[in-house]
Amino acid sequence: MPDPEPGDARSPVGAGGIAVLLLLLVGLIGIAWWVPTGWLEQVGTLERAWSRQALGERSAVAVLDLARRWYTMQTDQKDALIKGQSMSADPQVSVLIDGVDPDWLADRSNAVRLLVELACLRAALLTAWAPALGLLLVAGVLEGHWRWRIRQLGFDYPSPVARQASQTGLTLVVGLLLPVLLLPLPLHPFVIPLLTLIAVRLIGTGITHLPKQL
Repeated sequence: MPDPEPGDARSPVGAGGIAVLLLLLVGLIGIAWWVPTGWLEQVGTLERAWSRQALGERSAVAVLDLARRWYTMQTDQKDALIKGQSMSADPQVSVLIDGVDPDWLADRSNAVRLLVELACLRAALLTAWAPALGLLLVAGVLEGHWRWRIRQLGFDYPSPVARQASQTGLTLVVGLLLPVLLLPLPLHPFVIPLLTLIAVRLIGTGITHLPKQL
């Protein structure tokens, strides 16, 4: 029986990645098109209040300041891009904009702004948790490595099912991190660290059940 080509093994992963990107793009367009501005404002206010309760005043202020700086940088770049495009505006684009309700266009622009602000807040929260999560990642990798070394000395064979399940779960968790940043629903500050903890556990399980080296 001939061995499968390397490209055949990579094609499902590549197709899955493209599908995830397309779904993310469609979801982002849907959020910018339909989600009410008032709802996004309530989500942002609720998550800031949760951050102050869960992290404490000092840590929450640092996270909010970092998110505000990132959002300001994005706003400055957007304003510079708009000014550059206004110097050479396309007449066809002007015709399309003329047919749109100005109030609706301003409301959708405000919704996109609130969504970007919410994504910056969640990214800043993930950055604040990064040192602790990095230590946990090192601990998980070391635990999986030493469990794998112990299996080398006994008759306990690794489980291909457990290894495949850990790889699939890790792909799902990593694939959820980016959509979570843009999800227009209130998320507790512990949701993103919890996803990362699950990823660390799955990494350790996958290393534990690596094939034996004879």
